[in-house]
Amino acid sequence: MNNNRRLKSGIIIVILIFFVIIAGCATISIFVKVEPDTTISNYKVNIETTSMVYSLMIGGIKSNFDSNLFNLEEKWTGDKVTIIITSKVPLQSLDPINWTIKKVNNHMIYEDKRFSSFPTSDEENVYSSAMMNSFSVHYYLEMPGKITNSNADKIDNNKAEWHLQGNEISNTKIYAESELPAFSIPGFEVLITIVGLCIASIVIFKKKGG
Repeated sequence: MNNNRRLKSGIIIVILIFFVIIAGCATISIFVKVEPDTTISNYKVNIETTSMVYSLMIGGIKSNFDSNLFNLEEKWTGDKVTIIITSKVPLQSLDPINWTIKKVNNHMIYEDKRFSSFPTSDEENVYSSAMMNSFSVHYYLEMPGKITNSNADKIDNNKAEWHLQGNEISNTKIYAESELPAFSIPGFEVLITIVGLCIASIVIFKKKGG
């Protein structure tokens, strides 16, 4: 995956939120699954809104959409529409400030601060606050190991959920820290190899002795 495509994977949610805020009322559900190597194997975004809001924002979304990285689907029910965006390939963020996944001392730390990356002038804040009141985000994160620290609304083993409304969205940093599976800890593969060789040696020795 080249740098440009990786960058698009990193900023797509910002683009989506920008157009939804401009257009008005909508609910966004984000699903993220993180692998032990810090890649994202599953990335899905559902946008539920009205046909009027859809017509205002779909052009902007499609003009910034990378069909090599994502699938785009639409489901209509009367005046309601759901836009479904799913990743085709493992993703990796190149935004070291606003979206990071890193390993620290046999733990993995996930941070997503992209919601707070909008302009902050007084005039823009008044406009954004009014629009944000009709906007909600549900964020579902699955980590590779048990989550030990997070600001999530709900935690269940290796899964966490955030349910944000209005100005909570721009004031909340998605944060979760989890344990790493033993096989992803440096040196673990070497230990397994040594144990395997020892077991094999014992089995061969017993066969020869028998």
